[in-house]
Formats: sequence, C-alpha cells, structure tokens
Amino acid sequence: MYLLKMFRMAKAALRWILAAGIAAMVPGAAWACSSCMIGDPKTASTYFGMTLMMSSLPLMLIGGLGYWLYRHHS
Repeated sequence: MYLLKMFRMAKAALRWILAAGIAAMVPGAAWACSSCMIGDPKTASTYFGMTLMMSSLPLMLIGGLGYWLYRHHS
C-alpha cells in the first residue's frame, strides 16, 4: 500500500516537472496577453486590429444580407 502511494506521488511530481519544462520552452511572444498589452507594441496593435475586425464582421454580414435582400426584392 505504501509503495503504491509513493508511486502515485512520484508520477504526479514527474507530470509537474514535465509541464514546467514544456512551459519553459514556450516563446516569449506567447506570454503577451490582450488585456495587459505586455510585450511588443506591434502585438498590442495586432490585438486591437483583430478586435475591431471581429466586432465589425457580424454587422457587415447582417448589413450585406439586408442590402442583398433589398436589391433582390426591389
């Protein structure tokens, strides 16, 4: 029973060490987040541009459909 418990603890520790090793190999640009804008200023402007595009896309799709329906049935 004791050996089984020790084996499980060693297995869990190995998983944590492996996860920490993989996280250490992640490039620095991946640590930039959209809310705190840490990192490259180019990354911040890219996040802002994509936010604008994703916000306007549904409006453009609905507007385009409405325009198409108006032109098709007029």
